[in-house]
Parts: sequence; C-alpha cells; structure tokens
Amino acid sequence: MRGLAEAIRAAGNVFLTPVRLSDAPGARKWRRALLAGSRDPGVIGRAGAELGKAAPGIAVDLLGEPRPSAREGGAARGRRYDVACLLLTGEGRYREKLAGLRSRARFTLAYGAAGQWYRVVLPPFSPLRPRWWARAVLAAMLCEVYKKVGMLIVGWDALRRLAPAARPVRDPGPPKGRQVTFVVPTHDQRQLMDFCLPPLLAEAGDEHRVLVVDDASSDGTAEYVREHYSQVQVVRLERNRGFAGAVKAGIAASSTPLFALINTDVQVRPGFLRAVLPHFDEADTFAVCSRIELPGGSGMETGNVAASFSGIIEPYHVAPAEAGPILYAGGASSVFHRARYEALGGIETIYRPLYWEDIELGYRAWRRGWRSVFEPEASVFHKRRAWMGKRFGDAYANETFLKNALVFTWKNVRDRGLLLQHFAYVWARLVREVMSGEGMMCRALLRALPMLGWVSMKRWAAHSRGDLGDREILERAAPRAALGPADARREEDASR
Repeated sequence: MRGLAEAIRAAGNVFLTPVRLSDAPGARKWRRALLAGSRDPGVIGRAGAELGKAAPGIAVDLLGEPRPSAREGGAARGRRYDVACLLLTGEGRYREKLAGLRSRARFTLAYGAAGQWYRVVLPPFSPLRPRWWARAVLAAMLCEVYKKVGMLIVGWDALRRLAPAARPVRDPGPPKGRQVTFVVPTHDQRQLMDFCLPPLLAEAGDEHRVLVVDDASSDGTAEYVREHYSQVQVVRLERNRGFAGAVKAGIAASSTPLFALINTDVQVRPGFLRAVLPHFDEADTFAVCSRIELPGGSGMETGNVAASFSGIIEPYHVAPAEAGPILYAGGASSVFHRARYEALGGIETIYRPLYWEDIELGYRAWRRGWRSVFEPEASVFHKRRAWMGKRFGDAYANETFLKNALVFTWKNVRDRGLLLQHFAYVWARLVREVMSGEGMMCRALLRALPMLGWVSMKRWAAHSRGDLGDREILERAAPRAALGPADARREEDASR
C-alpha cells in the first residue's frame, strides 16, 4: 500500500510545476481569487496573504464551509475568477479541490508545504480536433509500451531472485598512498587550456601529476598543450569516445592511488588537495567532491548534492554547510579512490554523450557501502556550460538528462515501491506531454528504449550479497545542509 500511495503521489506531482507567485503571468492584474481544499485557518490565511502581496486589492473567496454543498461548487463554476488556488496542506477537502479545478478560473495554482507555489498544468481536452485524437492515441501506445518495460523488469528481477547472488564486490582497503593524477578530458577546447591548466599545475606541484586526454580534437589541443605545458602528460585518442571513454583512457594511463576528474572549464583554488586528502584516512571513503563556485555567486551548483525521488532520482544542490555524505562526487571537480573505482568496474559509457556517468558511479559505490563526501574547504571556480552549452544546446542537454535518468532507473533501482512510483510518474508525464504537445518524455523514452536489452543484462549481473537497498542509499547520502528540495529549487530558479 505504501508503494501504491507513493505512485499516486508521483503521478499527481507531474501536473504541478514549481513557480514563484510574483512571476505568474498577469499576477498583478488579478482581481478575484478562489481558495479551495483545506480547513486549516493558518494555511488559508497564509495563502490569502501571499495572493494579496502579489496582486494588491485582490478579492479572495473561500470555497466550502464545514458541510459543503453541491450549490457551492456550482456557484464557483458560475463565477468568473482570475485565479483558483488549491490548498494542498492542512486537512484535505477533495470535493472542494475538484470544484476548484472545475471553476472557470483563467489560472490554476496549488499551494503546498513550506509555502511553495505550483502551477497546475492539465492536458487540454479538445476532442473535436483530429490532432488531439492523434496525440491521445500516441500517449496510449507509449503507455502500453512502458507497461511492457515494467513487466520485463519485474519479471527479470523475479528470475534473478531464484539464482544465487554474486559474491560482494571486494574491498581493496585504503589507498596505498596519497599521490593524485589530475585527469582532464577535453574535446575541441584548446581555448580553455590556459584557463584550466596553470592553477592545476600550481596545485599539483612536484608530487602529483596532470594528464590531459585529447578526445580526438580537431583544433590542435594536444599539440598546444605539449608546446606550452611540457610538464603535462598528454594522451591523444584517435577516435572520439565521449566523456566516459576519455575518462577511462586517462585513468588507464595513470598509476597513482588516487585520481581527480577536472573539467576544462574549472579552475582549482589553492589548498584543494590539502582539504580533500585527509578524507581518505576514513575506512569507507570512495570519493570527495569540492565546493563549486559559479560566476556571480549563483547557488544553483554547489557540489553539496542531495537527491529526491519523484519517480526518477532528481539530484539537487543545497547550500554548502559542513563536510558530510553526498549522493555522488561530480565528475568536474572530485578526487576518487582508484582501487575501489576499479573494483566497481569503472565508469559506464552507455550514458554518452553527457550526464549521469558520475551519478551512477557514486550510486554503485553507495550500493557497496562506500561513501562520497563533500568538503567545503576545497573549492573550484566553474564556468558552467562554457563549452557544453555551445556544443549541444540546452534543449538537447535537458532531453539527454531525462533519457539517461530512465536508463539509470532501469539499471539500478531495485526497490519495488520506487519502481512502481517510477512507472506511474512516466505514464502520467507521457499523458501530460503528448496531450499538451511538449513531448520531451516521448523523445527521451524513444531514445532510451534501444538500450533496454543491454541494461537488463547489466541489471542481472549487478546483484551482489550485502548490497545496500535504494531507500537506505538515499537516506545515508543525505547531506548536512539547512536547505530542502523546495528551497534549493527556488534558489536555482532565482539564479536563472
């Protein structure tokens, strides 16, 4: 029942898009609002007060008394409102919420926990249009396909439980030293070499090494680095292998007990290694991530990563507080335990061209019981998407992130309740996006489906004795920070 309740909530959340009340279109011109769905005077008062701040002079009506009648719902539908607000917190009044949805409001909002506002996005109902029927048929077909995906994964897991579990991944123990190789993968980024390498060489000194992996660049990156930075080791790949392939080649070419992954759009601050290396004295450390600083002091990426599960794992960054566990160490500015990395089988290349390689690596380490840690005293400056945004574009990058989130879930999530929540989320999002004409989930799913066979074999092979469960991983990987998901999203929205 718990899994079913989570699945219903996940499906419902698809139709709620976080929004700041002051940014809602035409908010200052609203003159009449309808509140519906709660008996809590505090919730009603706070929602009404915030509406009054956003739209001075607005008249607020409350739908429902202790014993609501059908006439009240009819009156709400008969009166013209600028905005209807569904109160999600407090004691639920579902009949009033339904009446609020059916009201003739021009704009529909929801008011949730911690004062978070959402826009309610419902698929348009236009049965007289042929295009609407075409989208409805497409949504039904994709939902049917995804039902078969769910049946395949559940059946595969049932068969796997009949087979003996594999031996646990061997723990190689603490690293045999503290030497670090900085691995810098690059492709056609010669213009960033002078930004990245000088501070990196200063931090490496004589004890540590810097290695640049030229992933089949066409702009002469390898030759430029050899000419201007003779102390840097260069590995030149003849064929483009993507981020994960370049990382694997760089690690294979190094021999130190630790390695660091550094993006070309990252500058390492002085004292980086001095703050990071003591964490590898702990018995279960897999990787350490530094604090990430963005231009203008933006808080949308900090390195202090938590995760929520809305149907897929959604990593989000919270304000740096103190050293502690995180979901994963980002592949742009982190140091890794080489022997444990190799024991896990290394980084996956299936997520090419971008995103989720480092997330999955950290998740597999947590599965084995090895922690990723955040260290705020180590810091880097990140020119976010200085190259990636120009090459791929935000639309393609966001779609690829979603596609890889599906692949990650198929390959790694084993908890039945979370899987049920995942499939409800995807079905609901398919309906919403196809009916509204958006289609990002549709495109992501169509790109992910060809990988299902490979993912199924990986899922079968990954089960080992002594593994941590998914819920336990998400609980242990929670960072020490004051902000929650809603606050982090608001901070990210404000920085855009």
